[in-house]
Amino acid sequence: MKTIADLTADRVFYRDLESCDLDLPGLSSLRAQLGLPEGLLPRKRQAAYAQVALALAEAAQAQRGGPPLGALIVIGDTENDRLLARFLCDLPGAPPTYGFIGVDRPVADESLTWDGPIATATRWAMLHPWAAELERRGVRWDRAALLIDIDKTLLGPRGRGDGAIDEARAEGALAVAEELLGHSMDVSLFRRAYAELCRQEWHSFTLDNQDYVVSTALLIASGALSYDELWADVAVGHLIDFAAMLDAVTSQVPPSLAALHAELRERVAAGDPTPFKQFRRAEFVATLARMADGRLTLCGELFALAERLIAAGALCLATSDKPAESALPSPAQLAAGMLPLHRAPAEVV
Repeated sequence: MKTIADLTADRVFYRDLESCDLDLPGLSSLRAQLGLPEGLLPRKRQAAYAQVALALAEAAQAQRGGPPLGALIVIGDTENDRLLARFLCDLPGAPPTYGFIGVDRPVADESLTWDGPIATATRWAMLHPWAAELERRGVRWDRAALLIDIDKTLLGPRGRGDGAIDEARAEGALAVAEELLGHSMDVSLFRRAYAELCRQEWHSFTLDNQDYVVSTALLIASGALSYDELWADVAVGHLIDFAAMLDAVTSQVPPSLAALHAELRERVAAGDPTPFKQFRRAEFVATLARMADGRLTLCGELFALAERLIAAGALCLATSDKPAESALPSPAQLAAGMLPLHRAPAEVV
């Protein structure tokens, strides 16, 4: 079994963009230098994320005494990763950037297609010919930084093992729901509400934020909220966002959820994008369990390529949209022997 840290050490950045390597800067120390306003937490679909990613890569390269970076290499699985590569391409002062957006799509022909410096592949195995093409284009690995996405790329590669990531999240959600509402909870109602709220049609309300999804499903399962009424109120604009919904249901919240409801309102009002901490801790437990028993694996082709490029001198960093609560153990979890996500062993497949 291997770990993400076998490739990156602690050069890993989760949603808060603070380095797990305490000798490297993070968003909080880079904010003023980059001219980013207080309170902004950049996401990959924003140009500011590219600014932070470049600064982190340059700091990591300087830390190891390497030469100035001559190339940035983005490897991911989503349009957000493609956007990151494009933003880096357009960033003044950034070295040339190349991207690989992959998925295992066995029903499609094996293909590697290029759109400028960014390639899209229908097999993760196409990583190797892609890297060969970068070498043909003049990329020197000893001056390159690999920016590897973790979720559904290095860990649980899309099209092959990504279902285990979603299952861990759903298991964490159900575990917290049962803990808060008891075993008399209508499990089928919770599951249905959760599944529906994960759909794209709800993204304008949930912002594709799992904390919002799970909290709303929990309120529906408790009887504080009706799915049909919520759909109608959102459709006509009576409830414009998650915060408005929390305010609207205050008088209907059962005692079992009162403390959580108050905490959610407080955290959302403060701008915390991860207000449901208890759920995220449960997701973390379920994720590590799947890594330990082989249900959640590391991408073999990507791991092998990264090892080869690191041996040739490349710098390797990993990024994840997971909040810290889903990726780093709490003090209690650490005392119980749980490891950070990037240091937890998993099979390479």
